[in-house]
Amino acid sequence: MNTSHLKSQFSVAKGLLLVVALLATTLTAYSQPSIRSVSVDGTQFRVMTSDSKILPQGTLPGTVISFGDGQGHRRSLRIDAVERDARDRSGETILYTFSEQDAAGAGWHNICDADPDGRRLGFPLGGSFSSDMRYTASADRVAIVCTAGAEGKCIRFGYKPWARAPDGSSLAPYYQTCLRLVRADYLGNGVGHTQNGVPIDIFDRIGVQKDEVAPGMTLEAAWGPDGALCVRHTRLANDPPLEDLARQSSHLFDLVGRACDDAHAGLLFDRSFEP
Repeated sequence: MNTSHLKSQFSVAKGLLLVVALLATTLTAYSQPSIRSVSVDGTQFRVMTSDSKILPQGTLPGTVISFGDGQGHRRSLRIDAVERDARDRSGETILYTFSEQDAAGAGWHNICDADPDGRRLGFPLGGSFSSDMRYTASADRVAIVCTAGAEGKCIRFGYKPWARAPDGSSLAPYYQTCLRLVRADYLGNGVGHTQNGVPIDIFDRIGVQKDEVAPGMTLEAAWGPDGALCVRHTRLANDPPLEDLARQSSHLFDLVGRACDDAHAGLLFDRSFEP
């Protein structure tokens, strides 16, 4: 899949907005019947009322969800709009427009930066991310992610960590691998080496993403959950130099440059324009 992506930063690109405990969640906008629970299923909020009914997604705009952030503070997000992701043929991916009230209480602002389509959307994802961008699924924690960041993009590419690949294998390791790939996190340490708008072609061998290489693109790297498995060239010029990658990673020692090709083992692969 040929795509142009935005670098995912926690506070700059707002790819990952916050991780909160769902157990400390309250919801306002409905008085009758009262809300019994709020959970996350895939990318959608499931709001159950006291009479055990699930509120339809179309009724959620205007709802304000208040989260405990685990540090003794609370943040409130308002759902302004709900839509199904037109890219997802299964129809299970739900996208939301979220806003948060300004600190001065003067108004509300969209929490997400614009994605490559110019839209500011997000969704909840059950689990959390470590500082080195390792995703851990969890039933009682939720990350609010935006479509501008790798966390949201990789879901929309089809690597849903709760789902199964066409061959029956779990897509969880593919999701983790996609996070590394999109961010050009060669060493798997959470440090990305890319910039806004750099085009890449993502493909795999399980039938989720096809190789749709643009003329002039060449193999950049083969990837696994812990980072690059081999690197033909970096996405940006000398960022980092190949010799630095080889020196810093024992498994990349002799797998940089021409030693990396399409025949190398990996879960995901990408092509880019050699800088």
